[in-house]
Amino acid sequence: MIETTVKCVIREPLTSRYVLLLETLCGHYLIPVNVGDLEAESIYCVLNRINTPRPMTYEFIARIIDSIEDANIDRVVVDRYEQGNYKASIYVICSKSEKKIDCRPSDGIALAMRMGVPVYVEDDILCPTCCVDRTNINERDNKVLANLIDDQDGPLWHI
Repeated sequence: MIETTVKCVIREPLTSRYVLLLETLCGHYLIPVNVGDLEAESIYCVLNRINTPRPMTYEFIARIIDSIEDANIDRVVVDRYEQGNYKASIYVICSKSEKKIDCRPSDGIALAMRMGVPVYVEDDILCPTCCVDRTNINERDNKVLANLIDDQDGPLWHI
């Protein structure tokens, strides 16, 4: 299992769908996860420290979990890739017992970001079908990819 960070949320230009990019802490791998509009907006707000006037769904869920004595989220794990979709699990510790709960990666990641818990990917996810191995692409393509990700004023960043 490898820890990741949320690199960015971008809108894919051909379909106008949103893609969340997870990056391994070593920076070698990017894992593109398709997310819905609401999840993209929620994650984008956390990444850019945008406060909303009222709690959004994930903030509300985080507050509920925080209010339960002896309950907390330990980690989120993107643990499977099936038929073109990532699958994930949230690990909740309640009264010293760990529970694994199936979830959509976008839901787990949005909640993890609000609660400050790590997001991991299983080693099986780090394969050419599931992710971009930045160590296996040429320098020019790596620069184009870095510019695309870092250009937050560009058209792909508008949520």
